[in-house]
Amino acid sequence: MRTIFVKLFMWFWLSTILSGAVFFLIAFNLRLSPIRDERRRHFEAQQQEILGQALMVYGSTAAALSEKEGSPAGVDARRHATGPKPYLFAADGTPLSREVPPHLASAVRDQITDKRPAPEERAVVVRVQGPSGKPYLAAAEPRPAPPPPPVFNPHHPPPHFWLQLVVTFVISGFACYALSWRLTAPVRRLRAATQGLAAGDLASRVAVSKRERGYELNDLGRDFNLMAARIEKLVLAHKQLVRDASHELRSPLARLNVALGIARKESPPSATTALDRIEHESDRLNLLITELLTLSKLDEGSDADLSDIDLAQLVDEVACDGDFEACASNRHVRFTRTAGMTLKGSRELLSRALENVVRNAVKYTAEETTVEITLEREGEEALLRVRDCGPGVPEAQLTDIFRAFYRVAEARDRKSGGTGIGLAIAEKTVTMHGGTIVARNVAGGGLEVEIRLPLAAGN
Repeated sequence: MRTIFVKLFMWFWLSTILSGAVFFLIAFNLRLSPIRDERRRHFEAQQQEILGQALMVYGSTAAALSEKEGSPAGVDARRHATGPKPYLFAADGTPLSREVPPHLASAVRDQITDKRPAPEERAVVVRVQGPSGKPYLAAAEPRPAPPPPPVFNPHHPPPHFWLQLVVTFVISGFACYALSWRLTAPVRRLRAATQGLAAGDLASRVAVSKRERGYELNDLGRDFNLMAARIEKLVLAHKQLVRDASHELRSPLARLNVALGIARKESPPSATTALDRIEHESDRLNLLITELLTLSKLDEGSDADLSDIDLAQLVDEVACDGDFEACASNRHVRFTRTAGMTLKGSRELLSRALENVVRNAVKYTAEETTVEITLEREGEEALLRVRDCGPGVPEAQLTDIFRAFYRVAEARDRKSGGTGIGLAIAEKTVTMHGGTIVARNVAGGGLEVEIRLPLAAGN
């Protein structure tokens, strides 16, 4: 219910339904108005006719009593307790009843003078004769007309009302759905492009209609495309700089190594320590350049030589090399293998990726501890786990360790060696092979890196 599409759809639909309901009530009321007016006129005509007949009876009786008793009391006594109250008047309009309403007396005078009554005048006046033949006037005001029927009675709706209501709901729903979908289309395109850019697709752009200039969401899409193009240009320039610098450093480094070999031959024994230091730093620089070029190659998505790889054998070789290196620092690497597993991939890249993960574990595991490597099959995937007994990584930085040149705060010194690119290369290599790599802290201490790789078909 929180998406802009659902909100727009519901608001449009409710507005359409409410507008339709108001329009229906107004139209229905207008259609009923002539009918109500005709019924009211018919009712008033019938009422006046019946009241006129009643006044003839009342007037004759009241006139007889008036001539007999000669007082208004007898006339008033002939009234009914309910219904319109009749009054008796002499032929000249003189009231013979008591408490005659002024407007009724005025209506009687208008009748005598044949004056046209006012439109709002509703009094009924009839002429009667007493027993002596003397003329009289009897008058009364009819009851008010009953209220008009309700505009809409749900118990007695118009014919086919519910069918029309359902059809209206369905049509308005489809119309509002199409309108909401149309209005939110630029938002969906922008979201898809944003997700693509966040996933590393620097060429991700928003499809913008040139015919809808001035539409705010299209303008936003154009601004996004300008931003994405600028980011792509900067990132590609940065990668090109790293790649070019790495290549350019290869030649001076090679000459440095040649000069170092000559210096060893011609230098006194006292310079051995300094030359060893130079050689060590030269090797580190050479490793950094190699890994930078590897990372650049992976970023470009260059085609690698793919072949069938016995993963268990490859991991066993990496574990043996890692154990040999770890023994120098009183650490060990142990591999628990299962049956052979075959996958399609680049042996060189996978070997380097696994070496980086194992070497990272050896660097941070405590002395006199063992780095555990396990390989097992889980469905159609190979599951590789590398676990050390080191200090682990803060939870908030578990995903950051796979970024190039990222170092955990406690590892920013150079005592542990390394370039900060190894795990980034491992992550890109595993992703290139259709797998996943994650890191998690282990209860009791240590870090575990889990790699999942899809096995070859028919394995």
